[in-house]
Amino acid sequence: MESKKLLLIINPVSGRLKIGASLLDILKVFSDAGYIVTVQTTRAKGDATRLVRELGPGHDLVVLSGGDGTLNEGVEGLMEGGLDIPVGYIPCGTTNDFAASLGIERENLRQAAENIVNGKVNIIDVGLFGRNRYFSYIASFGAFTGTSYSVPQTTKNVLGHLAYVLEGVKEVPNIRPINAKVSINGEIIEEDAFIFGSVSNATSIGGIVKLDSNKVDFSDGMFEVMLVKKPRTAMELSKAILGMQTGDYTDSCITMYHADSVSFEMENVIPWTLDGEFGSGERKVDIRVKHNALKIVF
Repeated sequence: MESKKLLLIINPVSGRLKIGASLLDILKVFSDAGYIVTVQTTRAKGDATRLVRELGPGHDLVVLSGGDGTLNEGVEGLMEGGLDIPVGYIPCGTTNDFAASLGIERENLRQAAENIVNGKVNIIDVGLFGRNRYFSYIASFGAFTGTSYSVPQTTKNVLGHLAYVLEGVKEVPNIRPINAKVSINGEIIEEDAFIFGSVSNATSIGGIVKLDSNKVDFSDGMFEVMLVKKPRTAMELSKAILGMQTGDYTDSCITMYHADSVSFEMENVIPWTLDGEFGSGERKVDIRVKHNALKIVF
């Protein structure tokens, strides 16, 4: 019987460097399952995208080990290359929002590998940001958006999730409203000043913002759009942030929509975050759902 081929891409500095202690166990799991494993490590931004695009063809399975940013790059490689290859994910990042949302094993990395070889293929949606950027679970702007990419990797490795919380708290006094016109499927739904906006397919964003798991379907062709208007008082700001953290969207500043296509027109170019990574924006940003575009095994 012909052996199956597996491409394992590792971000060696992600999280608290925990992949090192489990690597031999992970390789044994894949080998025992009949895979010939090719191991590649990332050294710079964009490496996972390039490796998936160049080496993915000819493999039966691609496994990404790292944080949400590593996964994002891997998805980019699949989409850019038009590759229809199942993906496994061994989360080794600090927050691992994507894994938390899908219920992928985050603590026991050997078990995560076993879940990949013994699991089933789940087909989920992917987001298209602008013309040629993809995201697996979140595109956002405004408050907390810079938290994930502004925290140094060394700080993340030492403090873990606490690093995100501390950085998010630091951002609160500096929140600045962003004037935007928001359209869904070509129809303007809101035009206001916002402190946060997101288009997501997740139940956890930065480990800070929570969405109701009963309202998030990863393969329904629709993403959740959250808009948080500029509060008028410090009390309103406190209530809005609490609502974002607890998943209580009854606050008057928070509105939620479900959409497969959403556009943002800004007064100025503002930065976005895509899966926890910096994504430079434009004055007008179009975001669309790529329905059932990713096969993930767990």
